[in-house]
Amino acid sequence: MINDIGRALQHWQLEPTVSIERATSGVMNETYLITTDRRRVVFRRHRRPRRDQVEFEHAVIAHARANRIPAPAAIPTPEGEVIVEQDGVFHSLFDFARGHQLPRAQLTVRHARSMGTMLATLDLALADFAVPVRPPSDRSPDLAPVASTVTTLLDRIDRRTGRSEQDQWAAEHLRSKAAWLRTATPPQWQQPPADALQLIHGDYQESNLFFDEDGTVVDVIDWDKAESGWPVAEVVRTLDLALQLQPELSAALLSGYRSLRPITTAELDLAAGNWHFSQVHDHWLFEGIYIRGDDRLRIFLRPGPFVPFAERWRRLRATVS
Repeated sequence: MINDIGRALQHWQLEPTVSIERATSGVMNETYLITTDRRRVVFRRHRRPRRDQVEFEHAVIAHARANRIPAPAAIPTPEGEVIVEQDGVFHSLFDFARGHQLPRAQLTVRHARSMGTMLATLDLALADFAVPVRPPSDRSPDLAPVASTVTTLLDRIDRRTGRSEQDQWAAEHLRSKAAWLRTATPPQWQQPPADALQLIHGDYQESNLFFDEDGTVVDVIDWDKAESGWPVAEVVRTLDLALQLQPELSAALLSGYRSLRPITTAELDLAAGNWHFSQVHDHWLFEGIYIRGDDRLRIFLRPGPFVPFAERWRRLRATVS
């Protein structure tokens, strides 16, 4: 793999390379930290299989930067290309992000407020970017397919030899979800307002943010999930994935966002209901590990039973509005 990266890097005609190190964050894209005798840069092997998809990502980054959103710039080759294809894979090179990343456990109120402010700034900057609206997906409330998928996944885990502690975590989560499904009221998807849809980052969480020493977001990375969506839905997703619905941090993020862009409680509740629907129906992590065999995803497994998002959201709403 290192040899492949070295061959691709030749297109940029960089100064002599000192080291090539795979980034520990980021699973879906292969990201490498390149140190030369003059600087550090970031090399990406894109997971997207089509050039137009990678070109779209670059167009979004360029638009964001033109609107003063801090995002590392793409580095062109001497021929002016920012995308290089080699062996059917697309590659890009970027400036090294400023600041530093933080694990979730180290996020403070100051970080959370800055995350909210930056997300609102980003949404305002992306609002005028023309993007095709996706046709509505089939959002059937039927829980029978969900239960069937859970059964299949549990069977895959049970048939594994030498099950690890992480496998036991996964089994506990899925068994508790199966028990919940037996008496659950099927969640309903509500279409967000059509006139509120716009381009969003798509994966706004702490792993894609860099902070300075004051706790301010100074760079935003990983734009390959940018798509048409509802900004309020991304706020709720961030509250869950990045802040784990911790009341003090969630209040700070909402305060930062609302300082630039309004969100009503009714909008948050609608988005939370849709996120609950998605979390009930989605098993991407377990399917990735136990059906597609992608063990890189094991870093996202956590101990503990399944707790429906709607229940966790009700707890937060009792303290945050």
